[in-house]
Amino acid sequence: MIYASPADADRLSAEALTLGQQLGVTDHELSELFRTRGTYLLRTNRRPEAASYYRESARLAEQAGDSMRLGRALLNLADALLPTDPRTAAETARTAAGQLRRVGDRGALAVALINLAEALLMLGDWATADAELTRPADSDALADNEILVSERCLLAALRGDTAAAETMLATLTYLRASEDPQDKATISEIEGFIAAARRQPHVALRQARATLAHVDALGISHECLRWAWPLAARAAHDLRDTAAVGELLALLDSSPPGYLAPMLQAERDLTRARLAASDGDSNSNSDSGRAAIGAFTAALDRLREQSTPYHLTHGLLDYAAYLTPLDDTEAAAAAIEEARDIARLLRCQPLLDRATEMTLAELRVTP
Repeated sequence: MIYASPADADRLSAEALTLGQQLGVTDHELSELFRTRGTYLLRTNRRPEAASYYRESARLAEQAGDSMRLGRALLNLADALLPTDPRTAAETARTAAGQLRRVGDRGALAVALINLAEALLMLGDWATADAELTRPADSDALADNEILVSERCLLAALRGDTAAAETMLATLTYLRASEDPQDKATISEIEGFIAAARRQPHVALRQARATLAHVDALGISHECLRWAWPLAARAAHDLRDTAAVGELLALLDSSPPGYLAPMLQAERDLTRARLAASDGDSNSNSDSGRAAIGAFTAALDRLREQSTPYHLTHGLLDYAAYLTPLDDTEAAAAAIEEARDIARLLRCQPLLDRATEMTLAELRVTP
């Protein structure tokens, strides 16, 4: 049913749930029917609705004492919550992993751990994410599980450890051969961040756009696309490719507002702030200068509230880059220092390098 057309999946999942209630099936079976309906809703961007079905699926499974179905319902619930509530998603995914370990469902356990790691990456707890991804290799016999390896590979790329990322990437033979849109998006997302760490914006933009090409199959707020869109927008900015920036903004603007993850909305604000800065002049007291500063201030507020520490750090450095040629070098230095503190916590070398380079540039213009 998952691979049926949207219309067929809608009809079949609703009909199956209706028939299950009519026939008075057991809580075990009814839990699975609610989860199946939730999966259709999640794949069509109806995340709050999907979450409600997953919660009922989990309740029924718990009532039936069915740890396997409970774990699977909870891992799906974590996925539904990730874009808007990563903290609750992390707790839910961790609970799911505990249930799935109990019954030895290693395939579903790997997915639960991926959801947990994604939530921790969004929260900025990269050290715990690393530990959660590394531990199962020994304790759960998941050393060769490619989706777990791919997440470790992504984290290595984000941190700038390109040698480790490329070594792990070379082992992902199944994902590379897969025609599944999610698998293809995962590979191109990783390759995009490796290119970004190697300071190859042309490659980063190409790979990020390859990930975004799967928007119809995966939805604009799928985890791969949530990370790929900011990567593409930043690479296009670095290349001064205003046409690409316009196309990326149009992609978000064409999506229903309720389908856009908060971090994408925050990144859109940051992208527009960068555009305002590039369109303005070098006088912070001019109308265009004040507009750019206002746009950055609003974008940074939204990044703090709705995005990730990683993306906030890039935003702080964007703001500092705008302020550095102006008179307000004190504000630029404060933004750089905050960015450096976050980068140290994340152990993210590309961000640390960028902050260091900007500090040197700020010192060069300080009287």
